[in-house]
Amino acid sequence: MTFKRMIVAGLLFTGLAGLVCVSAIAQPNPAVSQPAPAREPWQNEFDSVCSRTQEAMSLSQEELAALIQRCDALLPQIEKLDETRKKVFTVRLRSCRGLYAYVLESKRNEKK
Repeated sequence: MTFKRMIVAGLLFTGLAGLVCVSAIAQPNPAVSQPAPAREPWQNEFDSVCSRTQEAMSLSQEELAALIQRCDALLPQIEKLDETRKKVFTVRLRSCRGLYAYVLESKRNEKK
């Protein structure tokens, strides 16, 4: 390789290495976690209420009735959200409530 070619290759390499460094700095690193957005008070209650669906069959009738009441109390708060979040969380909350109501009704019919 001639001296000229070595110089050109060196310049290209350092130029490319510089571009790689600049592009790495300019791009957000997905490995670095971003701070979580602030949670609204209703979200904790929503998570608490809907997190028990997997164990619904093992809950007592009183626990199921309490969860249904908590779902009913949470609905007005969710209806105040923007349209997209309102639609998503209303559907999810009604699904949780529906499951609890179904299991409660099944347990009541079992005792008859």
